[in-house]
Amino acid sequence: MSGLGQPRTVENRSRTAASVVLLVIASLAAVAGGLALYLRQEVVNPSAFASRTVEAMHQPALQRVVAREIAVQVVEASAQDLIAARPVIESVLQTVVASAPFGDLIKLAAEHGHRLLFEAKGGNVAFDVADAGTVVASAIRTLAPNFAAKIPRGAETVLLTLRRRSFAAATLRFADRVRLLGILLPPIALLLFAAAIAIGPDRRAAITRSGVALGVTGAVFAIALEISRRYVIAHVYGTEELSNADVRGAIGALWGAYLGDLMTWTLALIAFAWLVAAASASLLAPYSPAAGLARLRAIGQHPVSTRIRAGLGALALVMGLLVIFEPTLALRVLAIGGGALLVYVGVGELLCAIAPAQPRERRRLPRRSRRVVALGLLAAVVAIGTGLAVAYSGRAPKVHASVAMTCNGYAQLCNRRLDQVVFAGTHNSMSAADTPGWLIANQDRPIGQQLDDGIRLFKISTHYAEQGSGEVVHTDIAAAGARLNRVSSKLDPAARIALQRLSRSLSAKPVSSKRDIFLCHTLCELGATRMVTYLSTIRRFLELNPNQVIILFDEDYVSERDLQSAFQRAGLFKRLATLVPGKPLPTLGDLIRSRRNIVVFAQDKPSGKYDWNADAFEWIQDTPLGARKPGQFTCRLNRGNAGNPLLMMNDWADIFPPRKSPNVPLVRRAFILARARQCVALWGRNPNLILTDYYNKGDVVGAVAVLNGVGGQRAAAITPVRS
Repeated sequence: MSGLGQPRTVENRSRTAASVVLLVIASLAAVAGGLALYLRQEVVNPSAFASRTVEAMHQPALQRVVAREIAVQVVEASAQDLIAARPVIESVLQTVVASAPFGDLIKLAAEHGHRLLFEAKGGNVAFDVADAGTVVASAIRTLAPNFAAKIPRGAETVLLTLRRRSFAAATLRFADRVRLLGILLPPIALLLFAAAIAIGPDRRAAITRSGVALGVTGAVFAIALEISRRYVIAHVYGTEELSNADVRGAIGALWGAYLGDLMTWTLALIAFAWLVAAASASLLAPYSPAAGLARLRAIGQHPVSTRIRAGLGALALVMGLLVIFEPTLALRVLAIGGGALLVYVGVGELLCAIAPAQPRERRRLPRRSRRVVALGLLAAVVAIGTGLAVAYSGRAPKVHASVAMTCNGYAQLCNRRLDQVVFAGTHNSMSAADTPGWLIANQDRPIGQQLDDGIRLFKISTHYAEQGSGEVVHTDIAAAGARLNRVSSKLDPAARIALQRLSRSLSAKPVSSKRDIFLCHTLCELGATRMVTYLSTIRRFLELNPNQVIILFDEDYVSERDLQSAFQRAGLFKRLATLVPGKPLPTLGDLIRSRRNIVVFAQDKPSGKYDWNADAFEWIQDTPLGARKPGQFTCRLNRGNAGNPLLMMNDWADIFPPRKSPNVPLVRRAFILARARQCVALWGRNPNLILTDYYNKGDVVGAVAVLNGVGGQRAAAITPVRS
């Protein structure tokens, strides 16, 4: 018996070794074949290539680079005549690049480029054709006829110059190989897998090894793909007119358009491979769907340990909250989970027919192999979870060619920097007559209604205070020290102390010793809103309307560390943008896509340790305070420097206590537009930030739409939020 058993053992080992070698080759062939098939279908295919090119051009980063390059070509073609007008040219061209006619141009250019790059009989089509200039000039004449008249005749708009045509030979060879390998490699990989399973002494073990090998190879490829993306983006550099950030943003947009779905394909392959490994592993044999369902039913029929019950309860709670707050995501998760279960059951049933397990023997894989399978399953779960998080929650919604992205209600604003956009704002935004507890108010409507009405700039004032058992809030004067705001300073010290003593006497119980940050514009006894409550309303609004940019101008009397804590407790800290001194301000589209669409300015010079807390008057210049009547308002420089990129127009009557009647003339559309013309005459620019009192008594939002060049157009709908 021993003599017969030894040759059989040697033979089994040889067959196992050969099977493993074939599985490694098959896995490599499968991943390479999948890559070739993807490139064949999504890049070398002319229709898909054109569609993905148009999709890439809907990304603000690429639009900005193209617009700037076109502007440079126009300026260079006209010598020095239009250098001073280059910012205007870029602004107009950003609108042109985002327009439908330019999208048609890009599609046409992509088709020509595809024939040149990937089709042997595609002809030597130039990509720097005068057709591009003709289409762009036509779009400019339609959108900005006055500006079009300034462009010299014959100025060529160059999108991309293929100076070295010889490289096309390499791309043609690449295309031919992709077309061939995309057809050959996938079936070859299947044949190799079949051969590896057929020659293996244990088919079920061979199938398990197939899933593990394919899953590991796919995971390695996914990691390599992500490293390659990061490396490519990090190693491209700008030119004279384009910064590194501009070029890298454009390359990132192109990579995402052409190769973004390749990662999805890879994750799907990894998930399928590990499901096959799980369904075929001997540690799960004998396979029986009915037995599995019976075990699930038994969970509710038999006593379980406290830990298991707690785990099931926590899982049920998480799933319930997911269904309530993210129903769309929950449906996707359930659909993917259901699909994975069906794949698992289907593979198991096929395996029962191909290689039925013997219940009596219940042969198990070695412990090391079982650990590999378990780790693989864990890796698959992590990969799928990470992919879902990135795809559906961690990044901004993907903008397709058929879906126009809007920013603060209008598509035209997406490609404009902060200093090229006008924001409707409210002064002492938190002090609203409709908010309980405010005795002195600068507004009628609370924060939620202001957001719904189109206000996107909020001037607030942060103070330390304590709240007793009732509604009365007590200013922490000791914490504020000498840092009283300009309204509070109008009360003499005796009056401030008397007011605080009176407010404390109205409280039924002693004040809590724990202080917090409140929004107050005089003493908090005259009106206060807890900052976390205020910020939570903004958070809910942005969750419902993620394509909005909000600016907070903080007259701050608290520490930056405590301010950061308030943002964190309100769930808004992750949305705070960072402005980089010396760099151009971001566009609205950049802020929205990065999901950092709240800009914070500090009135007092910050420490510099918190990069989200921008020094207001390093970025902003504002108009004088103190005016009360329409004839007293000017656009002269008050605070900040004349070179600061943002201009803030104080458009509220500086009266204490604030009153409606003096402010009504100031919020009329005609008055705001007239003041803006004053600023243009003095500084050559519109104001960017307009602060008002009782905004709802006029048409502040309408005036801002006119200044933004979108007057008369209907803004994209928003989902209202209640305060």
